[in-house]
Amino acid sequence: MPADEPLSEQKLPRTGVVICGCGGQISAGIDTGALAERAAGINGVTYVGQEDYPCNAFGLERLRKAVQEHHLERVLIAGCAPRLVEKLFAQALQPVQLEPGNLSIVNVRELAVGSQAGGSTGWEQAACAIEMGVARLDYTRTTQPHTGEVTRAALVIGSGLSGLTAALGLAERSVPVTLIESGDAIGRSTPGLPVDIDGLAQKRAQAALSHPLIHTMLHTRLTAVSGHPGHYEVRVQQNGQTTSLPVGAVIVANMARPKEPGSRVWFDRSRVQSQAEFEGELKRAEQDGLPLETGPLVMILCADESQKEHCSRVCCNIGIRQALRVKNLNEDANVTVLFREIYLGSTGDADLARARKAGVTFFRYGQETPPVIGDRTIVVQDMLTGEPVEIPYGRAVLSMPLVPAEDSARLAALFGLPQDEFGFLAEPRVRLRPGRYADSGIYIIGSGQLPADTPEALFQAYLASARALRLLNQETIQVDSPAAEIDEKLCSGCGNCPQVCPVEAIHLEARDGILSVSEVDALRCVGCGNCVVVCPVKAISLPGWDNIEIPAQISAALDERGFRAKEKKVLIMACEWSAYGAAEMAGHRRLAYPPGARILRMNCSARFDPFHILWAFLNGADGVLLGACSPGECHYGMGNLYAKERVEILQQELVQHGVDPKRLRLVYLAVNDGARFAQAVTDFAKDLQMDGFSRRTIW
Repeated sequence: MPADEPLSEQKLPRTGVVICGCGGQISAGIDTGALAERAAGINGVTYVGQEDYPCNAFGLERLRKAVQEHHLERVLIAGCAPRLVEKLFAQALQPVQLEPGNLSIVNVRELAVGSQAGGSTGWEQAACAIEMGVARLDYTRTTQPHTGEVTRAALVIGSGLSGLTAALGLAERSVPVTLIESGDAIGRSTPGLPVDIDGLAQKRAQAALSHPLIHTMLHTRLTAVSGHPGHYEVRVQQNGQTTSLPVGAVIVANMARPKEPGSRVWFDRSRVQSQAEFEGELKRAEQDGLPLETGPLVMILCADESQKEHCSRVCCNIGIRQALRVKNLNEDANVTVLFREIYLGSTGDADLARARKAGVTFFRYGQETPPVIGDRTIVVQDMLTGEPVEIPYGRAVLSMPLVPAEDSARLAALFGLPQDEFGFLAEPRVRLRPGRYADSGIYIIGSGQLPADTPEALFQAYLASARALRLLNQETIQVDSPAAEIDEKLCSGCGNCPQVCPVEAIHLEARDGILSVSEVDALRCVGCGNCVVVCPVKAISLPGWDNIEIPAQISAALDERGFRAKEKKVLIMACEWSAYGAAEMAGHRRLAYPPGARILRMNCSARFDPFHILWAFLNGADGVLLGACSPGECHYGMGNLYAKERVEILQQELVQHGVDPKRLRLVYLAVNDGARFAQAVTDFAKDLQMDGFSRRTIW
């Protein structure tokens, strides 16, 4: 249906409505016959059916037959949770050529029967949900699947143990791999630290160098990345020469590095060393077969201030192993390990036991009373007696934290990857990313994302290579879900949309004239809708969550027929990954909330548009409640943070126009927290009833 055709002139599609009895779970709570009569009266509805189980084989066959006989262009199922049956119905209707975008599922079992315990209020909720669903289908637009070819080749950045393991894992499955290393050799562990105690990295380095499908490039760094999942064009620079490589997947395995103690420390640096510095001295002594002359040796774990909040996870094991190696060189050596907490990981228990058996002394200190290094002694407070203890030392070894590789920030910018507060790369949480979009093909492993010991590095490498192989084994990638679309005739090239895209799917392209134009990579787009909200000229649309479909649902939700006199009209815009799921959970648990609440399922809180909120107020809403994921839990990155900022600005503008700002509220909800959802709606409706509530219009 043309988006630019006036609504009044659009011919409504032929829509069929199927009301599910759900084996009595719905039909026993509300009058589904009366509900069918109400649905039949909606403009554009040409077929209404009732089924006890429309999701079983017989119900699906009757549905396909109804689509063909009644020439239905849209289908709405009034039944249970969309996340349970939407895919089932979409697949079942493929033989009759009904596009998935022309199917809508509304949950009346939990959101009407469950939350309102059936009866007349539950019936009104169900009737309103159907009217909202039909309104959405009236103006929804079908989109074609987005496809792209997959390049069966991979790039691995970093040649430590995890990078080599991932490269070999792919090459052994006949995937060509380019392995790039910024240094002059492959197979090195974290600089200066013996993380790879069994020499696995060197063994796998030899295997990689001799493998015909692994091309190794030393003194090489990544300079540019373009393309989309399954086909990236990466540019690498080696000895001043730039090479372009087509790859389908990228594994980032750059290594962490130990932090330097710094030049401003006051103690004698000839006697006080970091673990990395001491490692070099240990290796020389082991190679020469000579005892290590250190005098009393004191090792201080968690020696840097930053380690109070950030554990590097491998330092304790490295320190214990170094203590053992000193004892192996000289069994009479006096070795003391000062520790606050010891993190042993999966393999450190045996090393700790051997160290204690070898005579290494372990002494614990408090977080607020770290050891003080003097000229000849180290003073540490006894946690049991509170008394200071002086420990003489000839050599002190400091456990310094591991920090990200120097190129981490540059790689984050090139791949659009987030970084944590310490600068390590953070791969998006794929388990939370909606599965209807394409895998990015970018994987972070090993110390690129967090310092890892040998077992953990191997596990991550095997997992990443398996994930990459699953992607690369496809000939093409197909994404059936809608992506953002940009009208070039309206786009002003302002550059707002690329700045807010969480996956860098939008970029500006030069065009004739002064202004550039935004373009969307449909295979990278995840459909959060953030770009639609920030576009000042409304040149961006998102089929299924468009600026026509959402207002149409809002108008249907706030129709006066569905409310009792003096009942507060509350519109709830609920993120489907948090608040909407919480609403379903509330209904499942029969947790009641005010019957004047109407729930609008949204794809993400990033799509909460101030214009839609104002439209709700203009259509008579007493209040608008927005439900989003908790900060840090957004499935699309930072949609909830953008929503928070927009709500705060809109509340200020409402005040300036004499409208009570408490008519608009944002709450954070977990998908399984039905009790909190019901309480939030109840509290909001109660606040709207309080004296002093301003019901002034907003114009």
